[in-house]
Amino acid sequence: MASNKKVVVLGVFALALLLVAHCAEAHVCTIRNRYYHGPCMSNKNCADSCIHNDMGSGGYCSSAWKRGPFGRICKCTFECGGETTPAPALAGDEPPLYTAGAEVSN
Repeated sequence: MASNKKVVVLGVFALALLLVAHCAEAHVCTIRNRYYHGPCMSNKNCADSCIHNDMGSGGYCSSAWKRGPFGRICKCTFECGGETTPAPALAGDEPPLYTAGAEVSN
């Protein structure tokens, strides 16, 4: 009987942990950096431009398939509200690789 209680408590704890993790997820939205001119060749330069121009907390170079192989544009990333879901990525879009001042840890 005691082992059944342990299983139930463990199950409730795991369910609560999953709910908390799902609710705490932040949505990341992107917007084209209108201040970045020319082809985007460096994720770091793009992110720095986004931060400097108060357009987001980071940025990355994205392939624009309509523009050809040299048509990479700078996109800024920022947290958006939980009600808004980010637009689906187009084929060729890259994930944000650089955010100034942030450390990546696993």
